[in-house]
Amino acid sequence: MSCFAQAPVTNGLVARWSGDGNAKDSAGHFDGQVSGGLRYGPGPTGQAFEFNGGDAQVDFGTNIGNFGTRDFTIAYWMKTDSKYHHEAFLVKRAQCDGEFRFLEIEMGEIGAAGSYPPTGTVRITLEHEGYGPWFYLASSHPVNDGQWHHIVWVRQSTSSGSITCLVYLDGALDNSKPCPEIDLSNPSPLIMGHSVCECCDGCRPYNGAAAELQIFSHALTAEEIFTIYKAGNPEK
Repeated sequence: MSCFAQAPVTNGLVARWSGDGNAKDSAGHFDGQVSGGLRYGPGPTGQAFEFNGGDAQVDFGTNIGNFGTRDFTIAYWMKTDSKYHHEAFLVKRAQCDGEFRFLEIEMGEIGAAGSYPPTGTVRITLEHEGYGPWFYLASSHPVNDGQWHHIVWVRQSTSSGSITCLVYLDGALDNSKPCPEIDLSNPSPLIMGHSVCECCDGCRPYNGAAAELQIFSHALTAEEIFTIYKAGNPEK
């Protein structure tokens, strides 16, 4: 059983999947459906999802991840030693071609003109149909060293109307930049481990482990993020 009696931060918690032997949502009503060769193995505290880089995936359904234009936080632990530059981790997207609002978190950062910087970074991409250029934010440091890392993505707005997207790595702010107002609601399922773009752009299924995926309906503070990190890494 996981050492987490409950998520260490519960304010605004919408869903939580620990990966501790199942895909049940312990915070809400968004139980996942496991398929393919997904297994369970040791996590940072309890068990974790293990993806085989092939057919393993978890489908969390169509009703989760519809953030609209509101603030949100997505937090999770991941462990991989993959050296490939483009792997799907968490995707809510209906199609790979054409403009359609979506959210995707992947391993690897796409550079200018489709070039790829060194492997191992993580990135988030946000797109609103008709908006134009995609928004993406990548970590400054790689995470493909075969160790557990805590990743947190935050969209945070202010009373003045400005919006910032941030990524935290192992309890500390790693990178941030202003992001446009993008409506992130669509009827597609939220999928961990696979992307519809495996058909077309060289994306591959995720090869690694994941645990304690949590979704919040607001932007967590730096202090709250560090609290979650400490709960999953008691030595810190």
